[in-house]
Amino acid sequence: MERTLPGDVRLLGDTLGDVLRHHGGEPLFDAVERMRRAAKEARDEANGRGADARRELAAIAASLPSERALDVVRAFTLYFQLVNQAEDVQRARELRRRERLGGPTRVAESLPNVVHELKARGATREEVLAALGDVRLGFVFTAHPTEARRRTTERLLADVREVLERFDRTSPTPTADRQLTRRLRATVEALWEHASERGERPTVLDEVKTGVWYLRNVLLDVVPRMRRELAYALESTFGEGEAVDPATLAPPIYFGSWMGGDRDGNPFVDDATLERTLEIHRFICIDRYLADVDALVDPLAIASRHLPAHPALDAALARAEAAVPELAGQAARRNPDEPLRRLLTFVRDRLERTGRFAAGGYAHPEDLVDDLMAMREALVAAGATALPHDALLDLVLRVQVFGFHLAALDLREDSEVHRAVVAELLADPSYPERSPSERVAALAKLRLPPRRAPLSPEAKRCLSLFDTLGRCQARFGREAVQTYIISMTESEADVLEVYRLLELHGLADHVDVVPLFETREALEATVPILSAMMRNAGYREHVRRRGEVQELLVGYSDSMRQNGVLASRILVLETQRAATRVCASHGVSLRVFHGRGGSTSRGGGPTYRALRALPPEAFSGDAKLTEQGEVRSFHFASPDLAERYLEQTVGAALHTRWEARSAPRPEVPEESALLPGLADVSTRAYRALVEDEALVPYFASATPFPVIAQLNIASRPSKRGGGALTLARLRAIPWVFSWSQQRSVITGWYGVGTALETLDTVSLRGLYERSAFFRDLLDNVEMTLAKSDLDIAARYAALCDDPVGRERIAGAVEAEHRRTVEQVLRATRAGEILAGDEVIRSAIELRNPYVDPLSYLQIEGLRRMREGDEAWAQVARLAVQGVAAGLRNTG
Repeated sequence: MERTLPGDVRLLGDTLGDVLRHHGGEPLFDAVERMRRAAKEARDEANGRGADARRELAAIAASLPSERALDVVRAFTLYFQLVNQAEDVQRARELRRRERLGGPTRVAESLPNVVHELKARGATREEVLAALGDVRLGFVFTAHPTEARRRTTERLLADVREVLERFDRTSPTPTADRQLTRRLRATVEALWEHASERGERPTVLDEVKTGVWYLRNVLLDVVPRMRRELAYALESTFGEGEAVDPATLAPPIYFGSWMGGDRDGNPFVDDATLERTLEIHRFICIDRYLADVDALVDPLAIASRHLPAHPALDAALARAEAAVPELAGQAARRNPDEPLRRLLTFVRDRLERTGRFAAGGYAHPEDLVDDLMAMREALVAAGATALPHDALLDLVLRVQVFGFHLAALDLREDSEVHRAVVAELLADPSYPERSPSERVAALAKLRLPPRRAPLSPEAKRCLSLFDTLGRCQARFGREAVQTYIISMTESEADVLEVYRLLELHGLADHVDVVPLFETREALEATVPILSAMMRNAGYREHVRRRGEVQELLVGYSDSMRQNGVLASRILVLETQRAATRVCASHGVSLRVFHGRGGSTSRGGGPTYRALRALPPEAFSGDAKLTEQGEVRSFHFASPDLAERYLEQTVGAALHTRWEARSAPRPEVPEESALLPGLADVSTRAYRALVEDEALVPYFASATPFPVIAQLNIASRPSKRGGGALTLARLRAIPWVFSWSQQRSVITGWYGVGTALETLDTVSLRGLYERSAFFRDLLDNVEMTLAKSDLDIAARYAALCDDPVGRERIAGAVEAEHRRTVEQVLRATRAGEILAGDEVIRSAIELRNPYVDPLSYLQIEGLRRMREGDEAWAQVARLAVQGVAAGLRNTG
């Protein structure tokens, strides 16, 4: 019998219920059931008991002893965590069902589907290959605190997902069914019994290990599959009797990481952390490649009489013997008549030496690929039709993407740090206050200090990073760490300071200098900043030596925190257009690095749709995307989902680049005519809210920010610098996270309704229908509105002690929410929010009764925490995980 999502949810719910009864007793189970029933009644508009049920929920929450309340929170949290695994399994199950019914071309947004659609639009094989040659997408893992779970919890939930997948894929016998059921029960028991709240803040290396789990356990396997699927899509669509070798297609993807290299606001990232991170990356690669080589020993035990002499194989053996001459005799004795095995002996030995940085190892991953390709060519020449394209090809495809570095490590530091260090080196205290042009002129006099010169701790730390960078490039290869990001870039001087420091350390030719534009002021100054950078002769020569590519990181989070979601997204769009024009005028290509989060507030939303919504003229195909916290888990938790996400993203980029080259989209004049005005109006509405003197006290008391700031979910602080809480000091992520937990989610929609209200209906609907960018933005806003709940938010608001400020802020939020819902429905011509997406709307409605008890218990915990009750403070902290799991969103 085919398994279904409701069946899996029922199995998980029953298993959890049994565990609760056995480990918490009937009183716990009864408390969970009472809150669940009351929450369902509160949501049932037909029964007329909404208000009574909400009062009952609050009364139950207040009546529970803290120990019982904590267990109720744990129960609802674990329920959502289990259900989320079932939903992920269902996503993969549905993809398989669609492919079985209609073939891969019928699976929307798959690579076969995209290539088939391009051909239907008139694309030739050559045009598609040319567009594919433009595509170079980097998926960069970051350690922002948007994943509120421990690594132990992640591993146990992965075990749950594996059991569900085995139920789904294997048609187990009754005996196997009992074994799987027992394993599921044991895993749920382990999840219930382990301490789900971290006892201490994770270290940077903890974050590194969390991130590389996905690379090691999922992506090293998935990448060859995805690349094979790309070759299949081209071969099956265009046919013409010509096979497509995946190894001959330039890899359209690569991976990067900030974990271990992001110093911005994180004092715990130091030189030792950087070097240790690169060692971990290298170990994972070499360890996997050694296992792959071992698995090839038996399949490649081919006698020389079946393998005619081949020049590529002979050359590879000669190279190997020259690299490790002491191994030549042993290899010849061990495999005298098996040349492929003889070469494998050298390959394995050289890989081990590579891992130890010993003589005879591979200097570059391309050298390893050459040896592997020589074996493939020899097999093809011998008439083999499967061996060259099986595990040996997978290893080639793996090495081409991951090299010996696994993921390129980006470095990041705040511009203020560089400014202060340069001022110290120049012995000019007034340097930071000078104009950008004066600072640039002063850089010509900048020299490195004598080795034993007295320096401030900040200057020592900064200069030591450049020394360590050079040492790491020499040890691990330049591809392992070659990007330096400058946070809070405000002028060309911020960029040229880093360039000058790299130049003085002899590294300028080997590192990309990347400005991060994240404030409104920086985004609006894109043209003058980039133009000044390109006019600087030294920097322009640097760009030429780096391949005539300038990378620019656009930040969605801080611009949203300043201006609201609508203005932020429009600013980022216009920044990309302006930056593309400036770079093109100087003969330079632009690589845009999208610093997106998971939520609409921080640039999130479906990646396929977001890339398709980009103006083709502003998308070169060379781009990077951050994969943060929960988003990383959502995209890469299992091989099937990871392959799907990579296919969607590469497919969207391929489609957009083909359009840019061969079928340009018509311009949308409404964008230039209407978007700037919408941005201005929405900014004024948003700023009126956040600049209200009551807003910060309201935020600190009427959201769970106090417990979010305490959570041990990241190695970096929740705000920049010390002192009192201000919006300027607060990091964007806890700002978004707190409003999301409070259930108003204002960061995803506030100001949108006021702006849209200024347009007449014809203009608004015309913009929505003709602008892919605006449609994608408004669809994401609609999703956020569907997840918001102002009734719950009002209960959080009651925690604010200032009745006047509370009424003013809450009243403004309620009015703007109502206005935004009305305007979104006017644009989409719908009668209700998410009317066109029944599946998601139903999922949200089904989840709410289980999220609401967590919110009520969190509110009670926050109230008691103010009275000094630490036990209830723990309830409020743990509820953060539950609400995040229930909404499948943090920030």
